[in-house]
Amino acid sequence: MPISGCTPGAHRFYVSSIEQLPLLLQVKLAFSDDRGDTWTINDIAAVNPSFIDRPWIAVFPSKFSANQDQVYVAYHDFTASQINVAASNDGGKTFGLSVDVLLGTNGIAFANSFCNTVPSDIEVDPETGEVYVQWITADPVANVGQGCNISQIQNFHQVWVAHSPPATPAGITVWDDHMVFDGGPSTNTDKIFATLAVDDSGAPGVGGNIYSVFPDNLVAADHFDIWFTHSSDKAGTWSPPVQVNNDKGTHYFPWIAAGSTGRVDFIWLNSPDLTPNDAALSPWFVTFAQTINGNTATPKFTQTSASSGVMHVGGICTNGIFCSVSGGNRDLADSISIVIDRGGSAALAWTDQGTVLHGPTHITYGCVKAQQSAIVGANPGLSCKGPAGP
Repeated sequence: MPISGCTPGAHRFYVSSIEQLPLLLQVKLAFSDDRGDTWTINDIAAVNPSFIDRPWIAVFPSKFSANQDQVYVAYHDFTASQINVAASNDGGKTFGLSVDVLLGTNGIAFANSFCNTVPSDIEVDPETGEVYVQWITADPVANVGQGCNISQIQNFHQVWVAHSPPATPAGITVWDDHMVFDGGPSTNTDKIFATLAVDDSGAPGVGGNIYSVFPDNLVAADHFDIWFTHSSDKAGTWSPPVQVNNDKGTHYFPWIAAGSTGRVDFIWLNSPDLTPNDAALSPWFVTFAQTINGNTATPKFTQTSASSGVMHVGGICTNGIFCSVSGGNRDLADSISIVIDRGGSAALAWTDQGTVLHGPTHITYGCVKAQQSAIVGANPGLSCKGPAGP
């Protein structure tokens, strides 16, 4: 719905999608400078001859003009399943060539990830403009034995992050690749997604801490919990993962947002059932959590319910378009999100069906003020009033 009368702000709003026309399965980018009243559309933001799946975007906003924003699109292709990033230095109007991040400094990243990835978020350091992109994969032995793993037939047990300085004037990024975690072939991170956040050091030119969160069955084969790790050296090394959730059951779809140093907010979906499925009408809920010392060896987490009740019943399929082949329940799609607003509170959004199996689906918004501000010194009077961002 148009919102004429809103005063245009200093920042640009971006939306990416997979397009059907003019080029099938490429990336279309739209942006608005007046809070969604009018839109400019870049029909061909990122192009790959092997087609594009799961495009994520991140923005490093210019302090002078939205036309100088650096915009990044990360995705994988449908054949070799490489992780690619395309970058724009003019606020999304034009993009440079896509760069394969797996061809960085670590040959193991390429070998382990060939034709076998799930892209899992891209983020920009708010002080330095450095870029981080994350994905999950298995290993080359499994790839050779079972062929390409786009359908996720085998366990995804490795988490990787690549780092690049800000894009060059030509829109080119240069990547170094680092393994975040490997749980071994008996574990599985593919109850998606692994996600990233970078906190704000508060000092211009000084990089923040990088955080990674992912679901995994490290405790037992049917116990999928939320695991968290951090890096303080630009993704070079990572702390041992620690469990975030304090309840038992099944935990999927974690997403995070970082504020001031060490402060990270979480959202995920959880069911008390260890093997949730449609026949059991397994109930699902939305959980919020927070840490204020996430950059330490022993972070502490507080956890609370975000949804007022059941938001889905049945199973949740995490195999993307291949859910249609397996008959898995993909009613919720892959939609969940969290950002930190100007008052330091968490703004949450998730796909919601209530208590009806295969019932109508809508998006629910929630705002959490019950825990500490994620932004030190933020004005709490601005909480839960939008827009997001400090």
